Amino acid sequence: MSLLRENFSRKFTATGEVSPPPCPDKTLFAREVEEMKPLMGRILGVNVVDGPGGRVLMSSLGASIYMIQHGVEPILQQVVRDKNRVALQNDLISASIFEIENVLSIAGDHPACPASDNPKSKPVYDMDSTTLIVMLKKLNEGKLWNGKDTNYENKNLNAKTNFFIGTGLSPTSSPLDGEIYKVKRKLIAGCDFFQTQGVFDIEPIINFLNLYEKTIGEKISDKILVGIVPIWSYGMMKYLLTLPGIVIGEKFRNDVNEARKKQKETGQKGLIEEIGVNLCVDLVDKIKGLGVKGVHIMPVGNLHAMKEILDKSGL
Repeated sequence: MSLLRENFSRKFTATGEVSPPPCPDKTLFAREVEEMKPLMGRILGVNVVDGPGGRVLMSSLGASIYMIQHGVEPILQQVVRDKNRVALQNDLISASIFEIENVLSIAGDHPACPASDNPKSKPVYDMDSTTLIVMLKKLNEGKLWNGKDTNYENKNLNAKTNFFIGTGLSPTSSPLDGEIYKVKRKLIAGCDFFQTQGVFDIEPIINFLNLYEKTIGEKISDKILVGIVPIWSYGMMKYLLTLPGIVIGEKFRNDVNEARKKQKETGQKGLIEEIGVNLCVDLVDKIKGLGVKGVHIMPVGNLHAMKEILDKSGL
């Protein structure tokens, strides 16, 4: 059983994230995985992003296999933007063979988004992320999408996958009502947990939780991991602002700009990172009071920042 599934209902949970390399050289990625290994237990799974912003990287499946073989529990991302139902099932069966259990079903950023390095590539969208959740549930029952057993060529076997199914949640969507009903459909489809996009203020989460309970008549907080991002450079902030659904408040943007000026004037390093970490620590403290399941820390390659957040937040 995956660490994430085993502990999800027991305590305030933290998950992390890693970006696979954009080239055949795995040196930096391998180092990041080694640095993640001692953190397992404090973080219960590590998202392996799958072409965020429509960019070319090592596949989430390939990176997830590498990670699980080196002692780090992955959360495999499956992006419906890039694959049809055959390719999705191929990847999921492969993941199951390598005992990868945590899977995150997401739509993926459109290839034409500003962050993409292949804006003219054609998206697939053979199914949406909610339908992929249904596919994952079918595989857990030993059924392919076409209704046949997963081992339909061998009549004596009916192998089942054991996926712990997650999906995305965008608390900054506008209008928010559409996201409310989308989340409910994902619950009905069978997802086990949600990870939100990165937030830089507690208000979008509070607004979402209140509107969801008012609209649907039930609470959903115990299934949500709130995404937080420790910004560590001005360039990183500019990149994040090109991604769909990311909202960074004016005060924080001004703080980063002031820290950037001070770094240039004094030569002092790490001021932006300090601001980014402190914001995340403050958010964790506030998030704990909302009754949500935990936080999803997206360090964007800066594991030092993630360790600081874990230490300062007592996670």
